[in-house]
Amino acid sequence: MLRVFADDAVVYDSRLDDYKLLGLTTTSGLNKAGTASIVMPPEHPAYNDFTSYRTVVRVYRDNKLVFRGRALYPSDDFYNRRTITCEGELNFFRDGVARPYIYQDAPDVIFTQVVGLYNAQVEAFKQFKVGTITVTDPNNYIRLESEKAEQFSDTLNKLLERCGGYFVFTTDAAGDRVINWLAELGYQSSQVIEFGENLLDFTRTGANTDLVNVLIPYGIKDEETGERLTIESVNDGLDFIQDYDAVALRGVVARAVYWDDVSEPENLLAKAQQYLNDSKNAITTLTLSALDLSRLDSNIDDYQVGDNIRVRSKPHGVDELFQLTERTEDLLNPANDRITLGKSVPTLTGADAAGEYKNASDLKHTEQIIIADYTANIAQAIQETKETLTSLIQQTSESIRLEVSEQVLTGDDVQSMLSTSMTQLSDSFNFLFESLQATVDSNDAEAREQFTTIQKYIRFEDGNIILGESGNDLILRIENDRISFLDDGAEVAYFSNQQLVVTDAHFLHSLRVGSFAWLPRENGNLSLVKVGD
Repeated sequence: MLRVFADDAVVYDSRLDDYKLLGLTTTSGLNKAGTASIVMPPEHPAYNDFTSYRTVVRVYRDNKLVFRGRALYPSDDFYNRRTITCEGELNFFRDGVARPYIYQDAPDVIFTQVVGLYNAQVEAFKQFKVGTITVTDPNNYIRLESEKAEQFSDTLNKLLERCGGYFVFTTDAAGDRVINWLAELGYQSSQVIEFGENLLDFTRTGANTDLVNVLIPYGIKDEETGERLTIESVNDGLDFIQDYDAVALRGVVARAVYWDDVSEPENLLAKAQQYLNDSKNAITTLTLSALDLSRLDSNIDDYQVGDNIRVRSKPHGVDELFQLTERTEDLLNPANDRITLGKSVPTLTGADAAGEYKNASDLKHTEQIIIADYTANIAQAIQETKETLTSLIQQTSESIRLEVSEQVLTGDDVQSMLSTSMTQLSDSFNFLFESLQATVDSNDAEAREQFTTIQKYIRFEDGNIILGESGNDLILRIENDRISFLDDGAEVAYFSNQQLVVTDAHFLHSLRVGSFAWLPRENGNLSLVKVGD
């Protein structure tokens, strides 16, 4: 069941015929506000119920809140179909202004003060309670400073850059919205992404725009001399540190970094070493796209942004956990859903820790072996199966690549990006979820039929391989140390221990043993003659 509200007014309810929508899409991402796009026909009852920057939009699926934010502005097309673009509630923090400040305290204390100052400036529907905070600092002390006024969203971003973590919104028992600051999210979904099942795309990139291998750190400024703290007194008179292997590989890439909250040279050196360790490497990023199978079966664990999800793909050499970083949901046409997972693997050379990319196909390898060793009928069945599976993968891949990639932005950029997306959501690329289910069922049935054909000729029983059409009197059985020929269930010949044993043999022309052979004469007699050394 889907429901959408503009403040308290109904915009969509899947049970009501009068409140149909032409499009309903949401996006979400780690520490991103997210977006929503609502497309309405001109006769929709809520057509004029949206006030830009004021109307709070809530989207529910099965009574679960999947989006909360506000309407930005409407956009009408030639047929007066109205698109309402919305931004997520994290962007509410852009509406308050933090005056010039200096914070010197624990991260949780600063976060609580920032949210409190923000709440004092905005209306009740934009306010948040402070919930769980698990982000910490090793010294339980950071310094945050701005000489200029800035939006509270900028201040929160500085806290994220300094301490890391994730902003997560929840609702408490009283119905109030809560902002939590969590060091780790940690939930591992029981739904696995598997190559050949729901893995749709795989991309590996290597980059690091902040790469540095020589670091010059500066600490707090002395108010009397105006000079900043350096590490010379604890670093053999040098004001910099470097990674010699990284410099030998790439040459010098130097940078100065400032820590206004560090007043001891030992602490400054420790921070600099940690920063250098994190910044000297090239970063290999693996980005995946997959189909959320919970939309096909409600009993399957669904995906949420921040979840850790196991990904297994033998052709790519991957079997590990990835974090879901972004999600796009087309709530009216789930076949268009898209999730993106990523994991950064920092290494000095940029080599992927998961292993080199594997190009060989196991299916192709199996096909070649069978074609070389067995009957033409078996080879034909394998070929037909290969073509069926390849077609299925190509159809799935093409359908995904036809989708327009969406980004989580705000302001004018959001309107431009989502307008392009809505154009793609029209008849050109739109297909019903039921069609996807029918396609999957059809291809699955065809593939099963092909494998059934193979099983007529190749069977695996009790650890043995049985070759020959099912029901035939004559078959071949391959065991661990024996290859047997069976006629009507009885063994008539076998290979074992480098010997061939045959119950009865019929030779049409000659029989050779070593250098001698029994050869038939023209008069019908049989002679034993020497035929070679």
